[in-house]
Amino acid sequence: MKLGILKSFQEIDDLVESYANACREVGIDYVILDLLADTWIDDIKNSRVDGILVREKANMDEYKQMYNERLWVIKEYLHIPIYPSWHELFLYEDKRMYAYFFKTHNIPTPPTHIFYRKADALQYVKNAKYPLICKTNGGSAGSGVRKITSMREAKRLVNRIFGLVNPRLALGDIRWVKYKSFIPIPKLGMAQRHYLIVQDFIDIETEWRIIKIGGTYAGYQRPLENGHGSCDAMVYGFPPKELLSLIKRIADEEHFDSLSLDVLVDKQGKYYVTEMQSLYGSFNPIQCAVNNVPGRIIEKDGDFEFEEGKNFFVWNSNVLRVRDFVDKINSGYYFQ
Repeated sequence: MKLGILKSFQEIDDLVESYANACREVGIDYVILDLLADTWIDDIKNSRVDGILVREKANMDEYKQMYNERLWVIKEYLHIPIYPSWHELFLYEDKRMYAYFFKTHNIPTPPTHIFYRKADALQYVKNAKYPLICKTNGGSAGSGVRKITSMREAKRLVNRIFGLVNPRLALGDIRWVKYKSFIPIPKLGMAQRHYLIVQDFIDIETEWRIIKIGGTYAGYQRPLENGHGSCDAMVYGFPPKELLSLIKRIADEEHFDSLSLDVLVDKQGKYYVTEMQSLYGSFNPIQCAVNNVPGRIIEKDGDFEFEEGKNFFVWNSNVLRVRDFVDKINSGYYFQ
């Protein structure tokens, strides 16, 4: 068996390399394929791979559109299995699609409103209860999340997004970043234009990240930092079984391969799913621990149990992904 590993933008080369390291650890032959090459279709055809591993960089709408298009070609026109599945990757880093998915699949989530007409957005912010949470469609680690505390602030944002007098003149809402840690520069290529995503503010106690890759489950709490779960600090423990059952239901019903849920817990203990990712940061090889013992969660006899072990999530959890992909290819899963 031989797997293809898609490379694209230089910024995620280290994640591509982690797939290669995982293939070597599992003992699977692989070839790296350049998704951005002009010859990408011929290169994939000539590679004669049995399946293709995918990592995306989706922080700009144009990047996201490119992945959606080319991964569709690989799956539907070249008939090569991809991992994670195309459906999962279509949803990846797309907060509008998260909202539609959660609503149609009866998944608990903060009340969310998405507007494409300026008049509708203005009408909403005039009558909204503040504070509100506004989000860009893409953006990880809370980079596209903003807390809006007043109608005046919300109306300024709406005017930037939709244009003061005409949408053709809309510059968009432009976020700033510090270049080399101290020089502020505008992220012009990532400006938010022509849509508004607003979400009810939830006074949260903590946040859980729940993970499922194949038959392996994991989870940890992320303490609050600037109003949302920290991406750096982790508090381990056995995840709530209600959340493990939820992620299992979603994965089983939708045939998802690799999934994480970010779940807010309010001060009354109620759960709200805010994001659902097929690819996520897991640089720490420990993604689950109980009583300071690393391991994973498995399903057994209709229940969830902890299994000790230190090496389940190595190489960004990609050993788990490679093994799951290989098992599915060998079983004929993709051609049933």
